[in-house]
Amino acid sequence: MARVCMVVFNGYVSDSRVRREAEALVERGDSVDCICLSPKNIPHLAGVRLFSFGRAKYYGTNRILLVIRYVQFFLYAFTKLSIEHLRNPYDIVQAHTMPDFLIFTAIVPKLFGAKLVLDMHDLMPELYVAKYGSSRSKWLVAFIKWMERRSVAFADRAIAVHKPHLDVIVEHGNPRAKFSLLLNVADNRIFSRRSRPKHRDKEFRLLYHGTLPKRAGLDVALRAVARARNEVPNIRFEILGRGECANVLRTLVKDLNLTDCVEWSAGVPVEKLPAIIDRADIGVVPYSANAFTRYVLPTKLMEYVATGLPTIVSRLPSVEAYFDPEMVAYFEPGNDAELAAQIVRLYRNPELAERYASNAERFTETYNWPRQKQVYFQLVDSLVPSQRFRG
Repeated sequence: MARVCMVVFNGYVSDSRVRREAEALVERGDSVDCICLSPKNIPHLAGVRLFSFGRAKYYGTNRILLVIRYVQFFLYAFTKLSIEHLRNPYDIVQAHTMPDFLIFTAIVPKLFGAKLVLDMHDLMPELYVAKYGSSRSKWLVAFIKWMERRSVAFADRAIAVHKPHLDVIVEHGNPRAKFSLLLNVADNRIFSRRSRPKHRDKEFRLLYHGTLPKRAGLDVALRAVARARNEVPNIRFEILGRGECANVLRTLVKDLNLTDCVEWSAGVPVEKLPAIIDRADIGVVPYSANAFTRYVLPTKLMEYVATGLPTIVSRLPSVEAYFDPEMVAYFEPGNDAELAAQIVRLYRNPELAERYASNAERFTETYNWPRQKQVYFQLVDSLVPSQRFRG
């Protein structure tokens, strides 16, 4: 039995990737702790022991405040991880980005022989450029790339979330051989194919769930809904999540006179998402195009596909690498008129919407958690030679 500690600057309950990996290890008999963010003290969840920093994630755009939060959490995680390792040594410490430098919270365990895994959810250099621009801070972007390389070098193994993501990490100067590919697919225990009505007379529901940064493109989606409602009078758009643009989006809803057809709610535990997806007719993933999103393969897209929800998605390179035009309805990023046209098209043609959902099953047949889980187990077991692989 391997003893593993995960470190993540996020709430454990809401981070589906961290939970999927941690709980898979617990199910096969490993021991897992997780040092995480959380405003509530939840000591255990699904067999995982949680050490909470006691604060919610920061969603603002103030760079100084974000760095302060990073440093505060780093110091907490470094101290907690060191103490727990000295009490009962870990075999593996797995740091989940962002930030990349969380891997250095495991200095003490590494000195005592623990193996380190850096699970790179996102690209920090590209995200910085997308949020703040690079013209005035090229030195800072270079520093972030340098820190990424140092973090990967400090780890024994690293994980990328899909091939285009790995390709750009390698372009940053990191060794490809150090990485495993582990797609951020939907958890089949929670998200499974479901039958849904062909069409609904009372309302036509669109759904977006997740964080609400500017790059999510929800301003484009709201303008598309304003266009489409003339031809889809019973349209409803449910936005589930929180983030830096929440107030801006609420103002836009009022400006577009959409208060009667847009519904808001905060994030929920991942187990509650299927019931919310069940009442939707179409999933919408309207990401804008920038240096960061071109390498994003949205988890929400894979959750919609896994449950059989037809999805309209921005035409972005990483999405196109895995989904052909017969599996999802594409529109050009930022084009609210084209998005509105796709909404109307699927509203008028429920059979076409169902065909998209059916074709998208090809993705889940190839990329699913049971298969990806074996990749993850092989990685973990390769770092603990005494552990016999248990499939």
